[in-house]
Amino acid sequence: MLQRAARACARLSQTAPRAACPLRPPVRALANTAAEDRAAFRSPRRKATALLTELRAEELERRRYEIPSFRAGDAIEMDVNLDVDSKRPQKVRGLVIAKSNNGADSTVTLFCDVRGTHVTRIIPLYSPLVKAVRVIQKAFLTKGKKKVKRAKLYYLIDQKKSFKAP
Repeated sequence: MLQRAARACARLSQTAPRAACPLRPPVRALANTAAEDRAAFRSPRRKATALLTELRAEELERRRYEIPSFRAGDAIEMDVNLDVDSKRPQKVRGLVIAKSNNGADSTVTLFCDVRGTHVTRIIPLYSPLVKAVRVIQKAFLTKGKKKVKRAKLYYLIDQKKSFKAP
């Protein structure tokens, strides 16, 4: 039956090229309804993901301040308020073991030597408690001769090397 209807449409289009086939809607109408259907039935998860990405970008712009460029293996110094009520920031010096770049949730893992004991601190970069970040020495682990070839230096925690940031 469908073949018979297709032949009838083909005959109509041969005889009258501008006449529309009664069995088939125009091509333009199909294209418009498909686009509208896709927009109407878009996944709520995709809508939410798009909204969350916009919110994260706005939050990052609001929290952004000048952070120098550093990577794993560099020695840095940060002025951090350990308490919300404290007036003077405390200076935290250490070797950067890891840096995670997650927008406003970016963190730095520092390997510090506090009174002879090794301490690992994870400090959020865009926290309101962080006042300043300064790079003391690039490639501190290799004494400035070459870059460290790893992004995460967790093996230094197990070795417990004795070194202090300058």
